[in-house]
Amino acid sequence: MWESLFSFIEKYDIITLYRHVSADSDAMGAQFALKTWIQDTYPNKQVYALGNSIGSCRKYFPSVDTVDDETVSRSLAVILDTANTSRIDDERWRIAQYRIKVDHHIFVETYAELEILCDACGATCEILARMFEKRQERLSKRCAGYLYSGIIADTLQFSIPATTPQMLRTAAYLLQFGVDVARINRENFSKSLVEFRYENYLRNHVVVLKDQLAYCKITKEEYTACGLTFAEAKEKVYVLGNVNEFEVWALFTEADGNNGERLYNGSLRSKNKQITNIAVAYGGGGHRYACGVKNLREETIDVLLHDLLSLL
Repeated sequence: MWESLFSFIEKYDIITLYRHVSADSDAMGAQFALKTWIQDTYPNKQVYALGNSIGSCRKYFPSVDTVDDETVSRSLAVILDTANTSRIDDERWRIAQYRIKVDHHIFVETYAELEILCDACGATCEILARMFEKRQERLSKRCAGYLYSGIIADTLQFSIPATTPQMLRTAAYLLQFGVDVARINRENFSKSLVEFRYENYLRNHVVVLKDQLAYCKITKEEYTACGLTFAEAKEKVYVLGNVNEFEVWALFTEADGNNGERLYNGSLRSKNKQITNIAVAYGGGGHRYACGVKNLREETIDVLLHDLLSLL
C-alpha cells in the first residue's frame, strides 16, 4: 500500500498537501518533507503546502502556500497526520481529484480513497521516512531534517512507549543525510524566557487529585498576561509530566473567539493508562496515551476529570 502513494505522486502534475489545525512539528515536518522530496524528484510538478493554523513551531518551517480553487480541483490531495475531517486545515481537500490519507493516529474515520495508517508508528514523519528508507531514497538534508524534527517532537526525543528498534534505525537512516541533530533538538525543546515563566506559572497552579491526576485550567486572560498566544499556551501540557506520582495529567486552555463563552481545549496525557476512549467520548481523539479534546465547558471538564480518575 505504501508504494501506491508514490505511484499517485508520479501520476499527478498538481499535488496539494494538507495537515491538521494547530499544526505541530510532526504535521509541518511531514508536509514540508513530502513537498521537498517531490520538488527534488519531480521539478516540473506543482506542489502546494496548505493550511494557516500553526502552533509555536511556525518559525522553523517555510511559509505555507496559496492556491486557487480551480488548481486544487485538478490536484492529488495528500492529507497528513490527521485522523478525522474536522481537524483538516483547509476544506478544499474535498474538491481534489483524488485523496490520500497518511496518518499514525488511532483510526477515527475513513475520508480518503487511499488510506495509509500505522498507529504503531510514533509519528507521521516516521511513516514517510520508512517509506523513503524502503525505497532507498537519497534525501536532501532539508527533507531529512523535516522528518527527523517530526519524529523527535512526537516521540519526545524517543522517550514514549511507541519507540521501537525500527524507529531508531529509521532515524539513523535520516542522519546519514547530514541532519543537524543539535539544532533540531534546540528548535523543538528549547524555550524563551517568556515560556519558562509561563511553565513555572502552570506548576504553581497545578491541581492534584488522589496524588495521581494533575491538571491545570488556564483562561485566556492568564496566558495572554504571561505573553503567550493560545497556540503557544496549549502546547505546554508536557510541563505536568515527568512527575513520579502523576499517572495522568491534563491541561485545559481557554480557546480564542468564543463570543464571551468560556470554552477550553484539553490536552490529555497518561503514562500507561489508555485514554483514547475517554477522549473520543468527548469528541476528541489521538493516541493511546496522548489525546486532545475541544470546546469543553467548565462543567464538562469536571465530568471529564471524574472519568480520568476512574482509570486510577
